[in-house]
Amino acid sequence: MEAGYSSCNAALNGAASLGSPAGHNTPRGFLFQLPTELVIKIFQFALPSADSMLNEVEAQIISYMRTLSTIRLIAKRWQQIVDDIPLFWKFIISTLPPHVNEATIIRSKNGPLRIIYSCGPMYPGGPEPSAEDFLGSLAHTFPRWSAYSGPLVSRYFHVPAPHLQTIILKDGGTSIEALDLLGGSAKTLRHVHLEGILIRWKTGLFAQLKVLKLVNVFPFRAGFTSTHLLDALRASPYLEHLELGAMSWATVDHPPCIDFYDLRFSFAGAILRHIRAPSCTKLSLNGLVSNNEQDLSASLNEDLQNFQELFRGMHSRNGFSEITLDQYGFQWNSRAKDAEQLPGFLVFIFCYSAIPCISWVDHILQGDPSLSIRFTFNANIYQELLEIIKPMRYVTRLEIDDVRSIDESLLALRFLGEPLSTDPSSPSLPGLQELRLTGIKWTAQNVLGMVRSRFNSLWWKGTEWAPLTISVSRAFTKRGLPRPMIDLSTLAKIRETDGVECVQFIGMEELDGTLAITWDEEASAPAWV
Repeated sequence: MEAGYSSCNAALNGAASLGSPAGHNTPRGFLFQLPTELVIKIFQFALPSADSMLNEVEAQIISYMRTLSTIRLIAKRWQQIVDDIPLFWKFIISTLPPHVNEATIIRSKNGPLRIIYSCGPMYPGGPEPSAEDFLGSLAHTFPRWSAYSGPLVSRYFHVPAPHLQTIILKDGGTSIEALDLLGGSAKTLRHVHLEGILIRWKTGLFAQLKVLKLVNVFPFRAGFTSTHLLDALRASPYLEHLELGAMSWATVDHPPCIDFYDLRFSFAGAILRHIRAPSCTKLSLNGLVSNNEQDLSASLNEDLQNFQELFRGMHSRNGFSEITLDQYGFQWNSRAKDAEQLPGFLVFIFCYSAIPCISWVDHILQGDPSLSIRFTFNANIYQELLEIIKPMRYVTRLEIDDVRSIDESLLALRFLGEPLSTDPSSPSLPGLQELRLTGIKWTAQNVLGMVRSRFNSLWWKGTEWAPLTISVSRAFTKRGLPRPMIDLSTLAKIRETDGVECVQFIGMEELDGTLAITWDEEASAPAWV
């Protein structure tokens, strides 16, 4: 956390007088003559946002309390206003000194309290209270809790809490007995985040939720099924975020964000087919697991049917999406590294064969241009896979990175020089504009053979195709492996081939299309190759 409490304003440490600074005891300025109602509104706008649902909540609350303490020091009238408004006093956090939390409890009167337990000392060199001790000192305020974030502690959260709306419970431990959350009466909750917590699931447990985040909730031990989740979704028509992790964020009706990860496709599909997401701006299906090619094809076309227009629309708006094939399976991502704020999607599926996935993308895009395909991290390249990719005219970039073997790398290069079986007058990937070679299992001679086959073939003599840019990693690959020396004379021959726009090195430095600088003996001058 930023800065110790010695720098958190004197009032926060209780080291300063509650009086106003010198010269402000009898303020005459216009600001000090404003109506109290208006002053309160100004204070509300001046105080930093402190959302107890976010990961940075501790730093936010400290900033909030600093600002509140500073306002109190400006003038006695302001101090009185702040101290008399319970709305300002709502945060209790374990890393604040006890006297600050005690003052908050008193000044909040009977108002709601947000309780946050954060590991760490109360101040540099100070004691670090246990969760049990911290909550024990606040037990008498439990009926007033409106939010809690911290570990599960016994004797709490198993009884009704009528004012509790936000609950973030983590680190319950696999040996803890299943929790009867709020005595089975959890319909007052609007934000639920359970991580490593075992609870007793039943239909009707939740209603009118806005956020539901479940991570590693031991579904088999708790009897949690997709029926329970669908029940919560049906009872929460204004849900804004749904997150399921290791067993993600989604919005029902008009979701801004959907995020599933590490789920069996059969489980995720049972949920996804019930969701409509016309206004979704972020869709992440990360780590779905499928062990059967036939079932995978059915799941993609049936369970994700409601999202096909969404995928196509995001691809078109961003003008880009990329398929990545590696040893783990298939990924389709619409977010470029320099456009992370744009609406986008990510689909990553653990699968033995990516063929159903590629066919699914082909069906969705329907020829919409600017698709990139990347083979990386021991990708398994085989003829049947390449035959599916060959006729995709809207693929404009292909990257061959770290594949399993030299034979597979050469197979990928050779297929670029082959004609389509359905249209011998066209080469494979007819719309290809850039070939990226970022791995090491190829030679310049291999590439030269490919471009000569692609652009000099009698099959499509006289036909004009999009010029091809060939981009080569510099001295090291993306994974930091040293690259064998490349024959520059062969690269020059590649660049001279009709149909090749340029050959360029890519890496940390700016692209300039220069392969190397050599010394021309006849001209006694440097020559750029």
